[in-house]
Amino acid sequence: MLSLEFFPLGEIIHGSDKEKFILSKLKEKFGGSLHTIKTKEWVIENFELYVNGKKVNGSLLPYTSGYVKGKVGKEIRYYEMPPHPFMVKDLYDKTVAEGYKGVIFFDQGKLRRISVGSKIPAVFSEVPLKDGDEVEIYSKSYLRENESYNLEVEAIPGEDYIVIGAHVDHWLSGYHDNLFSLDIIEGLKVELKHHGLKFLFFSSEEGPRCCNGSFQHKKDNTFIMISLDALFPNRVVFSATPDLFQFSHFFNVKRIEMPTPFSDHFSYVLEGYPAMVLYNDDLIPWYHSDKDLPLNEDKVYLKEIIQGLRKMLEKTDNVTKEELDKIFFDYAKQQGFEIKERKGSIIPLGLTSTFKKLQ
Repeated sequence: MLSLEFFPLGEIIHGSDKEKFILSKLKEKFGGSLHTIKTKEWVIENFELYVNGKKVNGSLLPYTSGYVKGKVGKEIRYYEMPPHPFMVKDLYDKTVAEGYKGVIFFDQGKLRRISVGSKIPAVFSEVPLKDGDEVEIYSKSYLRENESYNLEVEAIPGEDYIVIGAHVDHWLSGYHDNLFSLDIIEGLKVELKHHGLKFLFFSSEEGPRCCNGSFQHKKDNTFIMISLDALFPNRVVFSATPDLFQFSHFFNVKRIEMPTPFSDHFSYVLEGYPAMVLYNDDLIPWYHSDKDLPLNEDKVYLKEIIQGLRKMLEKTDNVTKEELDKIFFDYAKQQGFEIKERKGSIIPLGLTSTFKKLQ
């Protein structure tokens, strides 16, 4: 299994040599062609965390850097993990505004990497802290311009293509986000008559939004784009353009929703293509942490996802672009939106997206 082959490599930072190594190994297995993209690699030159003079394990948050020494509650702000990982950035911004010199998070001993700003150093500590604890954070990191690759594999020739994509970079252990998705692609066998099939392995999904591989990839001849990302036993969130809602019954669905702006399918949504991501926010307690590890349930879950995906592909193979477009525009009209074209008609709105109102 590809996931277990790559898991011992550890963290795969966007734009790094390890990311390019994985993509080269995937090319050896699947063939295909590498497409150069511009990205930014996050380089950590030095990181150490001391609490009351004792070195403790910690994780530096992207893309923070700097040295700070002080006491918790005075120079250093301390938080326990909020209910949702994306709230970490809000707490970081609040801490900066309040004038603290550094911030430390604690989550039951887990280490995490969650992107925040770059004003002050921010870390997760393996041990809890209390007011008055003396802290030193030594950190030096930076983003450097770099190149990486997307790997494009034509599995079934066609005039247009169902595209199945997965990113290969990940923070910390990254088993379900996103090595597990590589196993799905590896195990997927399907026959199509009316559309081709492509696999895309993306660089830099976890990187700065300016530099994601999916945003830079040419999308000509795409029929439908399906992203596999952060899947976790035993359900899926079916996050899709409304024309694809009809295919959700092939999976054990937690909920159906409009496209989220946080995966590789969304650049396709913005360009007007039918697109979706399968993910599961049951992963939240382990998201971007060192505890995102293989589970016994993964084998059964893998078979279920492959089976559901195969059935969906066989069904969508008999659907036309015109049929999907009609469903899309009819749905928008039912929601009170008069949409003239698909491109640019869906825009981000926090953790989800919505139709854009015509001016």
